[in-house]
Amino acid sequence: MQALNDAETQNAIRAHGLDRPAGVGFAFLGAACNVLYDWHAHDYHQLMYAAGGPAQIETDRGRHILPQGRAVWIPARTLHRSLVADSGGASLYFSPDAVEDHSSHVRIVVASPLMREMILFATRWPLGASETDPLADNFLRALALLCGEWLQRELPLFLPSATSPSLRRAMDYALGDLAAATLTEALRHAALSERTFRRLFARETGLTWQNWLCQARIQMAMGLLIQGQRITGVAADVGYASLSAFAKAFAQIAGEAPAQFRQRHASKAS
Repeated sequence: MQALNDAETQNAIRAHGLDRPAGVGFAFLGAACNVLYDWHAHDYHQLMYAAGGPAQIETDRGRHILPQGRAVWIPARTLHRSLVADSGGASLYFSPDAVEDHSSHVRIVVASPLMREMILFATRWPLGASETDPLADNFLRALALLCGEWLQRELPLFLPSATSPSLRRAMDYALGDLAAATLTEALRHAALSERTFRRLFARETGLTWQNWLCQARIQMAMGLLIQGQRITGVAADVGYASLSAFAKAFAQIAGEAPAQFRQRHASKAS
């Protein structure tokens, strides 16, 4: 994973034109792969669709896990970090005047077939196109109006975060490879003793390390199941060698069995 510092992140923002937004909105296909962008904000709302692989968005409230095939809404001027695990994602930016969002918090939303097609279609119009092309302007305005409806379909893919840089390093490590994440490696990344790590982690997140890791694994599993993937494969992908242990942990957090969850959400997205 390539972690960009503040200067490199600002260079990427300028390269995409986010320092000079214009018109009702614009869009582009992302080429980044396994890149962690440093803390930043922009003046336009962002709707990012994970077409090629999963992503993560972190704010001061916590981390939002974005599975492949789903979208994340980032309100204008929200300070955040973003981890893009694979290329192929699409990002749309809307003027705050175009989309009414009174909640002002990051959300993971169900991406219906209509949303997916409209997002990918919109990537033909770069920064400034809506000011000179009536088709671009009307299409993006219609897409902005639909966002108001889509934002009501939020998915519960959220993890508490921490303010300590040591804990953030441990969390970044774990979320980079949930299947292989261990406490020993988390301690190494945090550069803390186990006693200090456990005490600080509980104080900042309200969870034990093991409970946090379990939540992270189950939330990632939720995203994979929504895509219709096989339960046995999902369990292994997020770090469970035993299918029964996975089903038990999943039911405790999601309130239903993995098969029921997959069936219910897959039918909503069809």
